[in-house]
Amino acid sequence: MTTESKAPVSNDNTRPLSGPEMLERATEGFNLFQDGQFNESLGLFQQLASLDPSEAYFQTALGACHLALEDLDAAVACFNRAIELDPSDITPFVNRGEAFLRQGRVTDAARDFQHAVSLDPEDKDPLSRRARMLAAAALESSDEGAEAEAPEDRS
Repeated sequence: MTTESKAPVSNDNTRPLSGPEMLERATEGFNLFQDGQFNESLGLFQQLASLDPSEAYFQTALGACHLALEDLDAAVACFNRAIELDPSDITPFVNRGEAFLRQGRVTDAARDFQHAVSLDPEDKDPLSRRARMLAAAALESSDEGAEAEAPEDRS
């Protein structure tokens, strides 16, 4: 997230929020999320996203809130928007992959995890490590599913 506001925005229609004020509110939303207050965090990030719809971080944060609240379709939609705004960020790919896993969309999840890994070829970002782990779990679960569907050999 940048500290400069991209457009004059206002919380109460009396004055625009500055970049530092937006950052302060985003930090508050992040802290609420970390404390497990997902609905409160969601409300704050909805407000921030409406004030600056071109900020990818707000979309990613909204998606994370929806994911935590098990609103998977809304989470995927937010992550899609975040990816449109910043396709170089690993976070929405990993989180969307996790939402896909929860929806049973293993192939889509694996694709997102692999893409996240490709964005960090030097393996420096902890999220790409998480993506590697989730990709392996997705592949294992899809292998188990394929084995369960395969007819038994009765010879």
